[in-house]
Amino acid sequence: MTLPFAPLAILLSTPAGAGSLLPDWFSTDPERWGVVLVRLALTAVAALIAQRALFFLVWRIETWLIRASRGSVYGVQRAKTIRQLLRNVITTVVVAWGFIHGLDVLGWDVKPLLVGASILGAALGFGGQFLVRDVIAGTFIFIEDQFVVGDTIEVNGTAATVEEVTLRSTRLRDFQGREMHVPNGEMKIVVNHSRGWQRAVVDLPVAPGQDLALALRLAETVARELNADRDWKDLLLEPFEVMGFERTGADGSTLRIVGRARPGGDAPRLSRELRLRVLQRWKDGGIRTALDPLVASRPAPEPAPPPET
Repeated sequence: MTLPFAPLAILLSTPAGAGSLLPDWFSTDPERWGVVLVRLALTAVAALIAQRALFFLVWRIETWLIRASRGSVYGVQRAKTIRQLLRNVITTVVVAWGFIHGLDVLGWDVKPLLVGASILGAALGFGGQFLVRDVIAGTFIFIEDQFVVGDTIEVNGTAATVEEVTLRSTRLRDFQGREMHVPNGEMKIVVNHSRGWQRAVVDLPVAPGQDLALALRLAETVARELNADRDWKDLLLEPFEVMGFERTGADGSTLRIVGRARPGGDAPRLSRELRLRVLQRWKDGGIRTALDPLVASRPAPEPAPPPET
């Protein structure tokens, strides 16, 4: 029964040193095992301390950036994005160092491992072009400050909020709460809705045959009232202005009202409030919209016949 274990017994009994097929620590000497375990524990503790110390430095950098921005929303968001990037890089570097040093403690020569890893990385580089592209794109996203955590952006026609930015990919959350992971190299055109200002546009359809002058006067009155409303005027960077009728035709006309608001959700809120007030005022004034059920069910008028010559 002991015959199958004879090769293993021979290996265990082979003195560590020249001619040994195993590392120096792989022996039956309990003192050697104890030294190896202590060194591994010290390596893990050193890696943990180094990570926490660097995390503390990152926290100090984040605090300094927030103070430099005087607590602005954009400054806080940018500081959080930088913190995420630096923490990811620190964790990767510390884990890689701990793993390599642990192998060195166990007795393996890490130099061939490093050389082999570099050769393997060069070989995989030809097949990892997309990975390299994503990392380069992520670097320029950070350098050019294209967006930060908390911004609402539109990527490939989908609007979502940025939750995390790494050098390889960006994690987003759309309005329905769905989580999306987009490689940075796949972002061809990014629309940032959280920078500078945002235009609030309200297009209102007017049914055919209505008094357009009355509809225009009522809309201007409502726009002035909203601009002077204390609960809403602070959200406006520029007051609402009635631009006029953008389109007229057999199916009705379209009235456009435009204002300017801070980036974020202020513009949609203002647009909804103004739309509600104008439609209610039009209803009270007898102005029908093209979406009115009576108007929608009414067949379109036939064109008048040409005059006889």
